[in-house]
Amino acid sequence: MQITELEPKKVFHYFSELTKIPRGSGNLKEVREYCLAFAEKRGLESYCDGYGNVMIFKDASAGYEQSAPVILQAHLDMVCEKLPDCKKDMKNEAIDAVVDGSYLCADGTTLGGDDGIGVAYILALLDSEDIPHPPVEALLTADEETGLRGANALDASRLKGRRLINIDSEEEGVITVSCAGAARVSCEIPLTAENADGAVKKITVSGLLGGHSGSDINKNRKNAVKVMGELFYDISQKCRFRLVSMNAGGRLNVITPASQAVVCVSKSDEKLLNEIVGAFDSELKAQCAFSEPDAHVSLEDAPSGDKCFDDESTKKVTLALMQAPYGVRAMSADMPSLVQTSSNPGEALTSQNVFKLSFMLRSNADCDKKLLISEVVSLVEYVGGSVEVGDSYPAWEYRASSPLRGALSSVYEQMYGKKPVVTAIHAGLECGILLEKLPGADMVSIGPSMSGVHTPDEKLDIKSAARVWEYLLQVLKILK
Repeated sequence: MQITELEPKKVFHYFSELTKIPRGSGNLKEVREYCLAFAEKRGLESYCDGYGNVMIFKDASAGYEQSAPVILQAHLDMVCEKLPDCKKDMKNEAIDAVVDGSYLCADGTTLGGDDGIGVAYILALLDSEDIPHPPVEALLTADEETGLRGANALDASRLKGRRLINIDSEEEGVITVSCAGAARVSCEIPLTAENADGAVKKITVSGLLGGHSGSDINKNRKNAVKVMGELFYDISQKCRFRLVSMNAGGRLNVITPASQAVVCVSKSDEKLLNEIVGAFDSELKAQCAFSEPDAHVSLEDAPSGDKCFDDESTKKVTLALMQAPYGVRAMSADMPSLVQTSSNPGEALTSQNVFKLSFMLRSNADCDKKLLISEVVSLVEYVGGSVEVGDSYPAWEYRASSPLRGALSSVYEQMYGKKPVVTAIHAGLECGILLEKLPGADMVSIGPSMSGVHTPDEKLDIKSAARVWEYLLQVLKILK
């Protein structure tokens, strides 16, 4: 079955169109032009601000002319991840979307359901003439996946609405009303190079599940940055080694699923290094037997080079990796099942004579976020490094009185005979930033069920997508 045969046809038509457009963060020119051309063809007012956020405006349907506007918001970009053997160039090639039973997925790559389905809903609504609705202000933001940068830079002067439905959640039947704030923290530790002598080996950590550094952080998954640090420490306790290079991760909102490092040891320690890595691999597999059964560490020969980093530099990197905070740091006292504070080291690499280690730090409490930043700063300064805090954004705090939340809850009960789950999440949404841009706005976040987001295992539940579309239409119908 083709995507365009799925129901609702108009929604999946636009989702199919989006899969044809490469739209990783920072690569949004084509999808932005597509949306603006879409608006022009239909005679809809549109605007693109200086950063590249797109706004499209649709007048109210008959009988809703006096209604307050509703902002429907989603983000244009997606996380581009692929399987190790996938040859697709995601900067230039379309996604190969596949219908797999009840799910929509992609062949070897992320699907882009986050947030392609939200954009598809909005385009389908804008392209319809038979749906009752108030004035609609469609807000399609840029570069959400790399620190909510589009929302941070948004020129919101043209938006008149103060009711906003964010369509970027991943569980049907859940109305999200609060989310964590976050900060991206980049660290640089200077290293000293020296001549390499001995055997040069490449270490590869692979087979980890990875996942979203917000929504999956409480699942106790291994992070390949931390695994490599643990292995470095094991090696350092039994033989001398010097680091040649390391490369892991790159997307801070992804739990790093793989890493590589090249090390140098004396010829006499080659056999010992093999034994250490082999023992570590066995221990890792035992630890991950049920949760991540494909976890694996391998060792192979690497091309000899002229340079490596000296003993002191290698110790600094090992210490930084071992002490780098990862995982859940605190649970919420108000909502015991909610992660309140967490850390994810999402990138670790050597570049010339510098070791770069970068984190995504999240918290639903700004004071906890500040403390966690201080923890990273103190660690990196201890080993002689420097820290830059960027792309920091506030938490979206719970609103005690929310007519919009009440309307969505009421519609859900009428349609399904049960109450929706009203909750907060630990992942980042743009609502906290948008609330600063739109003071006093009443906001909620919804979306269809998805799994494996930010990984090549990403799946969109087709029937859930159809149900949430009908739910959204009923919500718009009552928002007079």
